[in-house]
Amino acid sequence: DKVGQFFEELDAFVDDATARRLGNGAAFYGKRKSNFYGKEDKSRKRDRSVPDPTEDYQGPTSTGLFKWVPDEDGQLRPVTRSGKTNLERPPQFWDRAFAEKDD
Repeated sequence: DKVGQFFEELDAFVDDATARRLGNGAAFYGKRKSNFYGKEDKSRKRDRSVPDPTEDYQGPTSTGLFKWVPDEDGQLRPVTRSGKTNLERPPQFWDRAFAEKDD
């Protein structure tokens, strides 16, 4: 259904825009869900309906008082301004997300 696909894509675009993933924002706020930049977009999720810790935003959602710091593997991690506390989602979040799919 073309109308349904249109509104699904529109919803994904609005989600990307409000989550700051357009432009270079995908490097910081997780990969894009929409096809706004085309099918060959390297910053687009493989499947927008599946949660994936390697593609989704891992930073805090309740505060802007953090900075991105590369860890020993070069992966950017959100930490407090003092750099002492990691603000990523705990692994239990992803355990719940994937457990629902397995049931």
